[in-house]
Amino acid sequence: MKPSNSPSPRARRHAAVQLWLANIGIAMIVGSNYLAHVPHDEHPRLWLFALPALVSSILTLTLVPGLLFVLAAHLFRQVRVLAYAQAVLWTVFQVLLYADTRIFNIFRYHFNGQVWNLVYTRGSEDAIHLGWQVWTAVSLGLACVGGIELFIWRWSLARSEHHTSASKRLLRPAMVFGSVLLPAVLIEKSIYAQADLSRDRQVTALARLFPLYARVPMEDLASKVLGVDSEKPRPPHIVLDGIELDYPLEDPFIPADGPRPNVVVIVIDCLREDMIGPESTPAIDAWAKDSLVFENHVSGGNSTRYGLFSLLYGLHGSYWFPVLQEQRSPVLIDVLDELGYEFGVFSSASMNYPELRDTAWSRIEDDVHDDFGATQPWVRDGLAKDALISWLDEREDDAAPFFSFILLDSPHQTYSHPPQKTPFAPSAEEVNYLAMTGNEGPEPGELERVRNRYKNAVRHADDVAGEILERLEAGGFLESTLVFVTGDHGEEFLECGFFGHTSAFTPEQVRVPFVVRGPGIEPGTSDGSTSHLDFAPTLLEILGADPAMRSKWTLGGSFFEPEPQRRRVISGWNELGMWTPAGIVRVPLSPFEFDLEVYDYRWRLVMDDADILQEEADQLLRLGAECHRFLR
Repeated sequence: MKPSNSPSPRARRHAAVQLWLANIGIAMIVGSNYLAHVPHDEHPRLWLFALPALVSSILTLTLVPGLLFVLAAHLFRQVRVLAYAQAVLWTVFQVLLYADTRIFNIFRYHFNGQVWNLVYTRGSEDAIHLGWQVWTAVSLGLACVGGIELFIWRWSLARSEHHTSASKRLLRPAMVFGSVLLPAVLIEKSIYAQADLSRDRQVTALARLFPLYARVPMEDLASKVLGVDSEKPRPPHIVLDGIELDYPLEDPFIPADGPRPNVVVIVIDCLREDMIGPESTPAIDAWAKDSLVFENHVSGGNSTRYGLFSLLYGLHGSYWFPVLQEQRSPVLIDVLDELGYEFGVFSSASMNYPELRDTAWSRIEDDVHDDFGATQPWVRDGLAKDALISWLDEREDDAAPFFSFILLDSPHQTYSHPPQKTPFAPSAEEVNYLAMTGNEGPEPGELERVRNRYKNAVRHADDVAGEILERLEAGGFLESTLVFVTGDHGEEFLECGFFGHTSAFTPEQVRVPFVVRGPGIEPGTSDGSTSHLDFAPTLLEILGADPAMRSKWTLGGSFFEPEPQRRRVISGWNELGMWTPAGIVRVPLSPFEFDLEVYDYRWRLVMDDADILQEEADQLLRLGAECHRFLR
């Protein structure tokens, strides 16, 4: 059967509904990938929630486009335009849904502001490089799904025209909605409501499997409307209701006769703490023997954005968006500039992504050098190093103190290194993201090859950093220069179930080395609980700032006097992680999430977390106050 050139509005509507239902079915097949993360050895009630929750989530995702296409089918007679419009948009929907399942397999989050920020921000091409396998799969997927969409539309339209009974045409879609889809919504919402009231973590945690899952905070509704109280006490909830910066509350005072050492900061992207050693980083390892090494150090974030933000501002990542909105430079840079420091910032990755030109370097943007032209990060690392060394040569006889910063990007995915330099073998020729994101994970051999590729990239970055350190020593800078070597965040290779970073607050993703050498620094090791947040206050206090005034402009402490029993805070996109002795408290900052969660240090959800949250209540209240201290 073929559709006519002028089908009736009723036939067009029916065909649009049929195409909508077909896409719900396709989406459920694609979305079944989320169910791979349901614990298979737990109570069957998890599946009683997960299966209808998948149906409910797919219905929610398709509701707006489905209704719009039904309305368009009623209003517009141009069947060809309707056909191609639906085919294109439904195809894009299905491909994006599949991409979301791949993202979730790696990071355990869905398309969110962080992903879209990666798409539209200039300079993000330095941060992500998808291989030919991904683009081939996307192209074939678009073509195949588009053809299927057109076929279903033509078949449904022809069938609707030849069906004599209007009631029968509408009966089957109505039965599907009434007997399958809507009951699934009611079942999963009822199960979630009961689990939320009883704080049944095994069920409520599954809600994160599904994109745009509509969480309903049942505690207030049950208490105020039904008169039912939650079975367990609720921990405090952090709500960021300030939108304007009030930063700093007071500028630090630096005495005129204080010391003015030069400062060199070498940051290696994705450098894990356990990479420091004679095999992976021989140059840094040798340098560390005459330095102060902090062996219990964490970044302030699980991504470059929040790692460098915490380093330079001494603030939690919750302040990122207000700072970006107002393009507010850090107090550290303001003070150094006012003290007459000269600046040189060098990066082999774009400082437009993340938006460091508009934040950390906004006051000294003319001193930022990040456009080195080469396509390979390992090549750009060398060019950035050469530019820094040339800049240092110009300062050799200069009396003015300087602050220099360099970011080496080669260990960032896709782990770039010179092809002929592969001390760690076997090494993958490239990172195959499709293999890394499969439901069963990569083959063991593939994971080893990718990890070796990362280690080869770290070894190259170490070679580059070693040349900088040699130049500092040969140029006689060490007597007057504080040198810091660290990473912006770590990198995980499925130790806790994740690949890469940005996905969790595991030790592999946030523990980084921190090595300091310079005048007044005694070589040795420190096992104090230190953080990137401590860099800015420690540096300014070396220059003479009063530690008693620290809370007026930073949330960090001193490297040399770490706070006992400290709860270190690490930032992610719309969430914070608070490291405690009992585990990691995940604190959502999104208005769509309400509950704190506790994970152990292998990122396994702690089901009975009430005692831990109760014990950490004061620390959580303190964290809430810290997140509001510099907002009005």
